[in-house]
Amino acid sequence: MIVTLVATLGIIGLLNENSNSITGRYVSTSVNILPGQLSPCNFTLHKGWNMVSFLCLGTWVPRDTVLESVNHTYGKIFHYSATDVSDPWKSYNPNLPNWTIQQLTYMDRYTGYWIYMVSDDDYFHNGLEKASTINLYTGWNLVGYPNTNASSINDSLNELSYTKVMTYDTLGNIMLVYSPSGSSNTLNELNAYKSYWINSTSNQSWNIIP
Repeated sequence: MIVTLVATLGIIGLLNENSNSITGRYVSTSVNILPGQLSPCNFTLHKGWNMVSFLCLGTWVPRDTVLESVNHTYGKIFHYSATDVSDPWKSYNPNLPNWTIQQLTYMDRYTGYWIYMVSDDDYFHNGLEKASTINLYTGWNLVGYPNTNASSINDSLNELSYTKVMTYDTLGNIMLVYSPSGSSNTLNELNAYKSYWINSTSNQSWNIIP
């Protein structure tokens, strides 16, 4: 087992630099050191929209670090925050002027992302794979799948209550859909590097063990 010292030291450094909250009061934050195994992200992003996730990331990884290998070939990136009811969509567009307010600053392995690519490119990032707990909230959630192993939806989500799961097939330009009560599902398996819309019927936790 490999202890995620590198990721942890990066987080500690970040916390030390930002120990005061926007209210001016001291913020006490703890960091857990979790075991993990080396598992670099290595996959292809195709021209157009991609629904992806990054199983090799930690919790607060700077966006530019995550996207370094495709820095000149992606056009924009979005994620959906189910907890921000008034403004759930967060985005970053490298082509906008520097005075523009852009909300997607850090990335993680729990979140699903829409990335628009201006051309095909191979993505690579060194990192760690480890057990993850993803919080699902009532309604739609755009989440990652931090696992190198493919799994059937029935097996992976068997302890959860949900009505629908969806992902986007870039090459086929089509949404793939799974419903527990559906008879013509086009999606039956969860795969590494993909992200998924899950329509949860309650607030619940999804535990993923690689």
